Amino acid sequence: MDTIEFRLSAFKYNGDKIPTAVADIYVNGQPLFENFFVEHASIPVTELHENLSAKYKVEAVPIIGCGCGATLCCPVFVTVEVGADTVVWTDFLYEDDSKSVGEFVFDRTQYFREVDKLKRWRENDSLTVEYGGVAGGEITLVVMKDAQAYNFYFDELLDDPLPALVKFFNAVRGGDDFAETEILRDDGHVDFKLSFKPWTDGQLRFVVELVWQKVTLCEYLNRDELADMLKRIFDALLTDKYFPYSYPCFGVIDESEDFEFAVTDAIEAEHPDWSIGDVLNYAVESGQLKLLPRYEEFLAKYKRMLTDYVVPEDWL
Repeated sequence: MDTIEFRLSAFKYNGDKIPTAVADIYVNGQPLFENFFVEHASIPVTELHENLSAKYKVEAVPIIGCGCGATLCCPVFVTVEVGADTVVWTDFLYEDDSKSVGEFVFDRTQYFREVDKLKRWRENDSLTVEYGGVAGGEITLVVMKDAQAYNFYFDELLDDPLPALVKFFNAVRGGDDFAETEILRDDGHVDFKLSFKPWTDGQLRFVVELVWQKVTLCEYLNRDELADMLKRIFDALLTDKYFPYSYPCFGVIDESEDFEFAVTDAIEAEHPDWSIGDVLNYAVESGQLKLLPRYEEFLAKYKRMLTDYVVPEDWL
């Protein structure tokens, strides 16, 4: 059975000054349009939800669009067959030509759980910070408000945001009156700042400052809403198929570089359609590669931080 995942992202269509909130499509953990439709772009969250939310029996719908942003410009269609237990994507079509993508069969429950995620993003015009995925030692966070979105990329070794976010989360659920966290870039400059303070009717004034973009966004949320938003980020990272070898333990293999490349090159030759994340997962889980000993301890602390919300004292 195949799996599908929608990840919130930001894309600036041709001529736009502000990025639009879009949904990237991942099938079996890999980005669909990057593998098959490199000349295309993800479509806005609202459009994708409209196209996929109906529980029709058989329908061809657009799932990927053009970088210009026009709805009917060069869309990629897929035939969606909704059954009692499965949802099938087949017959990918672009400009009257079929694409050799194959057929994907999804569990119906898992599929519509992801579609419901699109609904939450579509209906929520409030400020939110969402998980955007990991790859090659980087984690992406997406800030969205009113269908506008901004992507932020953080390096695991230089500016990992998770310890600061967990500390901020503890301040929210612990009843603190005020908290502020600054996430530094590798050059020492602040690029991403979160804060909250009490407001009326038991709400908090939550502020996200995007320093480089010179954008400040604010929202009024209760403590549970803000805590749930942050917890979704932690849970999403823990359940990502590429955690932890693509993040936060990328490039810390206890072997020489030549040996590591020999192992990964052999796996890639046998599985040319795998991403580097899939290759690393297989290499470590099959025992061909292993983490440096000190990173075994680091990983144990990292997992505890995301599950028990305990940040090691020397990590901040």
